[in-house]
Amino acid sequence: MSRNTSVGSLEAWGLQRWDFDEFHRTELPRRLREGVNEQVAWDVANAAPLAIALPDGRAYTYVCEDGSVRVDAGVSDAAVGIVELQERAWQDYVHEFRNPPSLVLADSVRFVRGGYDDWDTWAPAIRCMYSGRPIYDPAMAFTDRHGDPLDLRQSFTLDDDHEDLSHFLRTAGYVVVRGAMAHRRDEIADEVDRLTAAAKEGEMFSWWVDNQATGKRFPYRLLFMSEYSALIRSLIEDDPTVASLVALAKRDLVPLHDRGQGPLTVLKPFGVGADLGGSIAANLGWHRDCDLGGCTIMCPSINIGIHLDSAGPTGSQLWALAGSNGKVTHSPGKITVDEPNAIPMDTKPGDVTIHYSCTTHAGPPPVGEGTRRTVYLPFYGPDTLRLLGRFEAFEQVLPGYGTGDQPSFFDVADQAVV
Repeated sequence: MSRNTSVGSLEAWGLQRWDFDEFHRTELPRRLREGVNEQVAWDVANAAPLAIALPDGRAYTYVCEDGSVRVDAGVSDAAVGIVELQERAWQDYVHEFRNPPSLVLADSVRFVRGGYDDWDTWAPAIRCMYSGRPIYDPAMAFTDRHGDPLDLRQSFTLDDDHEDLSHFLRTAGYVVVRGAMAHRRDEIADEVDRLTAAAKEGEMFSWWVDNQATGKRFPYRLLFMSEYSALIRSLIEDDPTVASLVALAKRDLVPLHDRGQGPLTVLKPFGVGADLGGSIAANLGWHRDCDLGGCTIMCPSINIGIHLDSAGPTGSQLWALAGSNGKVTHSPGKITVDEPNAIPMDTKPGDVTIHYSCTTHAGPPPVGEGTRRTVYLPFYGPDTLRLLGRFEAFEQVLPGYGTGDQPSFFDVADQAVV
């Protein structure tokens, strides 16, 4: 599969195609009057105005004054940023078929004034105004299902009450289940090693990158594994433990074999200080799996991670921003592990993690010599199978998709500045 900036079809869903002027003059003011203002004004209380414009010159400026958000026709002199979008791209934006990161990566935006940071200041509020998605509040409180404070670092086993596991997952956006797949860890690890050895660069089933310190090129991700591994297909289709883990989400979810990236393995056969070639995916910073688009249809979806190696403070362990599931944050690239609700997941071989695709999470570079192999089994909303065709993914908007060599997001954003 190659790059495709048009992946995903807005028209297929019968969603309203808004007139740009009517939306800003009538619909958006109505939403703000009927409660949306209270949901967004707190987050943009100190933000300078921002303008959203079309190439034909039509534009509206988003302003927050005295605790109230309003939309003014035209471009205000006070606007620090002017975000120019193609009309179709703006329609996609309104319905969450595209979000700021994918609009930038798909070359659908120009910054006529200012840059991405100015857009990001308003981005969560705009997304809430457009689609109703709530803004992540780092001061949110976490309670267990009995109303007591929730320990965000706790883990569980399958012997614990599954209602407690389910509540934790749906509240925090992730959960660690100790030893859940320990009984199958060795056979899964052997299969991953076999598939890694058989991977061929240039085929669609693996992504590769250079380890510039050693001069060697290696696969850092195996994709669509259930298409060519009977064992992986049996895990996602027939394994009773996996089925019990999926049930924790309490949603109607289906396995993705040939959409997105399918069942995949993250491979990090390197330790601290590895100098990797150009790829934004080999060491993933803070991100949301569905942030490129389609969240309104695909989510809430989950990824079940089967950990084949230990991942703790010296390895590339998974981190999650507790409570961010189903919500929108400012640019994940600005999040650090020092955030109040940034939680590391220490895992042993055979442990399982579950995270929502819309939970902000990260797989940063290792800080020690620990390496990592993790198999992820994706379970998404059933309509995902209609939204995306076979082997289609919203990741196809990425420059260099399929090659493994994908440029920095911020480099692409800088190139969009006029």
